[in-house]
Amino acid sequence: MTPLPTHAEYDVAVIGGGPGGAALTTLLARQGHRCVLFEQARFPIKHVGESLVPQTYDFLERLGVLPQLRALAFPAKHCVRFVSPDGQASIPFQFAENLAGERAQTWQVERSQFDCLLLNHARANGVEVQEQTAVAQVLFEGGQAVGVQAVSPHGEAMTIRTRVVVDASGRACLLGRQLGVWAPLQDLRKAAIWTHYRGAPAPVNGSGHETTIFRTAGGGWFWHVPQPDQIVSVGLVASPDDLFANSDDIEAAFNREFARCAGLRTRLTGASRFGPLRGLRHLAYLNRQTCGAGWVMIGDARAFLDPIYSSGIYLALASAELAAGSIHEALRTGDVSGPALGVFEPALTQGLDVLRRLIHAFYDPQFSFPEFLRQFPDQRAALVDCLIGDVLKDLSGFTEALAKMTPPPAPLGELPRAA
Repeated sequence: MTPLPTHAEYDVAVIGGGPGGAALTTLLARQGHRCVLFEQARFPIKHVGESLVPQTYDFLERLGVLPQLRALAFPAKHCVRFVSPDGQASIPFQFAENLAGERAQTWQVERSQFDCLLLNHARANGVEVQEQTAVAQVLFEGGQAVGVQAVSPHGEAMTIRTRVVVDASGRACLLGRQLGVWAPLQDLRKAAIWTHYRGAPAPVNGSGHETTIFRTAGGGWFWHVPQPDQIVSVGLVASPDDLFANSDDIEAAFNREFARCAGLRTRLTGASRFGPLRGLRHLAYLNRQTCGAGWVMIGDARAFLDPIYSSGIYLALASAELAAGSIHEALRTGDVSGPALGVFEPALTQGLDVLRRLIHAFYDPQFSFPEFLRQFPDQRAALVDCLIGDVLKDLSGFTEALAKMTPPPAPLGELPRAA
């Protein structure tokens, strides 16, 4: 770690060393901007969210990390499959339907290794990375972000001046909470419990190391994401009112739903759970404002809706690349106003809304993928595009068809939010 002077100055200061922060600083450092990245932990650290979507391929290629990623030999992912609550009906979506060559696959990554790869790549591109350094607050003058106050690993307070601050702090949402613009979303009230299994049998359906979604009778679902060395990431997502109706015991809730999910039990025959159960009672949230004078939010620091379509890392990388473009132009022209920094937001918001529409459809008990494709067979390619992550484009035909089967959710700006 490079020592910082007490009052250092940079072009860009980034809070958070995950994929979004590492990618954004890499891109900006390549364009000659002096970037510092603050990460409160010391990598490697454990992290859930291991399944990539194919649309991350191009971002990772532009970052220049595909050779290192291939060398890690993560399981290749060619497909996502949805399994009915009784374990009988199975609907696969092959990425090769819409993509060709290596772009038709992605990877099931071990996040501690994947995140380290991206952070070390940022270092190699000239980013000053400060691990074990917590940002206490973003500093403002006259309504504009002008720097951050951080605490070194030795407990020393540091004031860092910068032209732009980027919040990539993930679910911590440091800037959103500081500004009072963070709020949980009430229309997507879901909880999650997750763990890992070891000794899982190899896939038997010929589809490789796919992501499998096992729907539960109560309207929730389990993910099954293969990892290296016969390890599987398994997680449960469902209404907190259902999961914790009788008690707050996550062990009891997980075991009860696992016992009811025949397909998952069969898939994990012979495997044993290891490591603790972890959980979150409320997954979905957003920030009512995500760009301002001298500051930008990216990735999970902007919003998080639901893990059903494995879009977390994709949205982190997409928002990082789009924001890097607007930040570069703002620094070039000297205009770091909110409108200048937020010029990328309409395209990102449109893509996020497509995913949100599909998330709501998934949880609608009157909606099903087979019936949707029966009624609208011409929309299969668009549906696969959504599962691939290719949503930063016009998908109005798809969302119009979706609205004929399931009511669209209220616009984000009109949603009631918990206090």
